[in-house]
Amino acid sequence: MSRIFVIDDEPAIGENIQRLLRSLDLTVTAFQDPAKGVAAALANPPDLVLLDMRMPAMSGEEVFARLHEALPEMPVIFLTAFGSVEGAVAAMRIGAFDYIQKPFKREELLLAINRALSHANLEHEVERLKGRLEALGETDHAESRSPAMIEQIEKCRRAAASDATVMILGESGTGKEVIARFIHNHSRRKRGPYVAVECSAMPGSLIESELFGYERGAFTGADRTKKGLIEAADGGTLFLDEIGDLGVELQTRLFRFVEERELRRLGGITPVRVDCRILCATNQDLAAKIKAGTFREELYYRLGVVTVKLPPLRERPEDIPHLARFFLERFSRRYGASLTGSPRFYEALLCQPWPGNVRQLKNVIEKLAVLRPEGTLEPEDLADDLPCAGDVLVLSNLPWKEAREQYLAGFEASYARAVLARCDGNISAAAREAGVDRKTFYVLLKRGREASAEE
Repeated sequence: MSRIFVIDDEPAIGENIQRLLRSLDLTVTAFQDPAKGVAAALANPPDLVLLDMRMPAMSGEEVFARLHEALPEMPVIFLTAFGSVEGAVAAMRIGAFDYIQKPFKREELLLAINRALSHANLEHEVERLKGRLEALGETDHAESRSPAMIEQIEKCRRAAASDATVMILGESGTGKEVIARFIHNHSRRKRGPYVAVECSAMPGSLIESELFGYERGAFTGADRTKKGLIEAADGGTLFLDEIGDLGVELQTRLFRFVEERELRRLGGITPVRVDCRILCATNQDLAAKIKAGTFREELYYRLGVVTVKLPPLRERPEDIPHLARFFLERFSRRYGASLTGSPRFYEALLCQPWPGNVRQLKNVIEKLAVLRPEGTLEPEDLADDLPCAGDVLVLSNLPWKEAREQYLAGFEASYARAVLARCDGNISAAAREAGVDRKTFYVLLKRGREASAEE
């Protein structure tokens, strides 16, 4: 429900606007004292302000200047008399959204309000998407160069068109929540709420009431009725991160909700219907948990109508140089640095197993941007964060045969990844430069990954 403030020293204007908008999904609060209206707007900003141009205590221009300085994105529509149109037009030049001339008809008022609220919603959506684009730098899926990753993205794109539940599997740091938001933003629910719940972050005694809500008096301290996070996702998407950490009893309640799309708050008897899309994610082996009796099999199948498996970064080396450049540009802008990476720097990145996946790569690049204001990054700059996996001192502790095998595996990995870095992640070009076919080149990369995993 949108909130509108009317600031006009004539009580009849505020009352008239409240009457005209009474049947709509709007809350209208009128202020005759402009100072009180400004104070209320600054304390709890409304979605729109309708502002009289001429008031004896404080002019409309003065009120607008104070509001616009503190809340530049909040739309303001001036209510003008015949002689004050010129002033309203001048105010529009410095940020006011529109003006309507008194006396106005209901249709004129509604048109101006709808335009202002739609514009504000669009501005909010743009800002939200800007924030998501910043976060998408964590795993820039749309520009992934890995066939395995592209396949999963396309699966997500197809799944987004439906309301099917999606289970997102992957190691920590592979971008599971980013994929969840990707699905939400490509679904018909993209204008609805996106509610993310970290199942491992809340103790078992709290998560049930947080998810399902509670009625007043349901337990000691429940002095009011509270909607849960599931209800908060009505009309949008509910994302349950680390679903494997839910207790078995809570899994039973969740299964019932997934089946019926109805819930009962704690202490309540009346079912509440909730229309939301459910996405979930985990880095755990749910099949093993089902065997151990710690995860309900029927819930697993109900939540995993579509299953997405995100490959770890070590299995998509094509993305490593691309993401590293993206992060380097991003954090250089953020911290005022002027950094580039040498070819050897990107080769060194490709030689790492990246157990922390994209999150680890992002953190390493951010640290370099903070500590190195300018210059060209070299492999030596990674020494504190990424010790060389094929260090001779490490190999010297092994028997000769085993050390030789690991050294050769490391050489194959370093060679293949160095060529891949020079070819900017293009497997076909790298294979041609190495003088082998694509299949053989993939084998070299795979051997390196296996060697890194053993270590």
